[in-house]
Amino acid sequence: MNQKSSGLASGSIWSIIDNLAQQAISFVIFAVLARFLAPDAFGLLTVAHLFILFTRLVVFDAIAMPVIRGGAPDDRLYSWVFTCCAAVALLLTALMFFSAGAVSSMYRAPELKPVLQGMSLSVLFFGLVRAYEARLVRKMMFRQLAVRSIGSVLTGGVVGIALAASGWGPMSLVVQQVTASGLALVLVVAQSRWLPRIVFDRGLSRKYWNDIRQVGLSGVLSFANTNGDSLLVSIFLGPYATGLYNLAKRVTSSVYLVIASSMQKVALPVFSDAGADLSALSRGYLKIVGITLFCVAPLLCFQAVLAEPLVAAVFGAKWLPAAPIVGVLALLYLLSSIVHLNDYLFFSLGRNRVPVLLGIAQLALATLLAVNFYHYGLLGMSLSFCGAYLLVFPISQILLNRALGLKLRAMWYALAPPLVGSLILVLGLLLYLSLIPPGLGNAALVAGGVFIACFLYPFMVAVTGWRIRAVNASWHGLLLSAMRLGRMR
Repeated sequence: MNQKSSGLASGSIWSIIDNLAQQAISFVIFAVLARFLAPDAFGLLTVAHLFILFTRLVVFDAIAMPVIRGGAPDDRLYSWVFTCCAAVALLLTALMFFSAGAVSSMYRAPELKPVLQGMSLSVLFFGLVRAYEARLVRKMMFRQLAVRSIGSVLTGGVVGIALAASGWGPMSLVVQQVTASGLALVLVVAQSRWLPRIVFDRGLSRKYWNDIRQVGLSGVLSFANTNGDSLLVSIFLGPYATGLYNLAKRVTSSVYLVIASSMQKVALPVFSDAGADLSALSRGYLKIVGITLFCVAPLLCFQAVLAEPLVAAVFGAKWLPAAPIVGVLALLYLLSSIVHLNDYLFFSLGRNRVPVLLGIAQLALATLLAVNFYHYGLLGMSLSFCGAYLLVFPISQILLNRALGLKLRAMWYALAPPLVGSLILVLGLLLYLSLIPPGLGNAALVAGGVFIACFLYPFMVAVTGWRIRAVNASWHGLLLSAMRLGRMR
């Protein structure tokens, strides 16, 4: 039991390190590449990457996930996963390569054809590596996965930057991605010290078919919710707008991926420990939401207000058209951090259909609004995606509050400090921008905003929450409880 707990703790730590390191390294590489390349180049890569993400979520994960969740998989079962993924990967690679001309014609972008054909190699590499990943995850060898991810992303980034500086244009991004995925495969094979056999087994196919279909359908919905916006932008507005949208999305989503997703992992044991006790679930939920907003809200508000100097200082003046989109997506991801936490709690309550139905409704609304407002350009489409979240969020919150018997007064006690602090922060930053003398450099402007935010936000949170935290359980108490739980385990 101690060994299992130790392995779980070690795996969690390495998983977090993997996530944080990948986000940090990828963001730095992206910022450097943005200095050398135009938005069109990133837009072309995004279109190709959408196809790869779809295959990973809907095909390869659908084959591998039932095995990871299963009872006691052996090497023969992993070899069957490898055989299925490899066979499908070969077909999808050929499909992507030979359909590149037709897709580029549909997008009216001839330069998209070589990008799609080059990126088709990544589909093959992802298919070949999926069985190895499943085997390492099941054996809780997260350190090896982290080393693989960090090494491949860093190496691919260095290669991509060198080629971009040499004038390779969009193909530098293709070589970067193919190098990273190919090196990831080589490293995993070397770390695993395991070579699969070719195994075709109809019995295993029949046994896992229902699970594969279920995971595949979930993957379709997940892909649509997380990447449907980029797909719609690429279809209606083309590669240039897609590149701008991709930058705005990466800037804002990085906050969500690092902070909000980590808090969702913390939420799972908190909700599990509460069990069917609605009072305990409510307290745990309010604390997790409070901590999440405390960390996420000021960063997103800072990005929204100082988007223009921030984009110009980090990525260059050619990316300034993406600045208004950063402000819109900051609100979207602020709402998203709460909605996804609500989904976790719905699953804990056994109401699994609610998040699925809300996700479908949000996706349908976003698509409907985007189709009607794409004539207003990228800002119109971004507002459409945000508007869909604004319409679905109250429904999600009302349903959850009813399920928990949670009153608005209790929510206000929990969320007032970060919300009031963020509002005052926005007003303070707007005042700062209005009083700043003209001619100040973008870097200096951002640095001054950081100084104001570091002072103003904590001060307002402390003032607002001094008495409220005495009524509602302290956030600091939750962190101490989590630390004690970790020591007990």
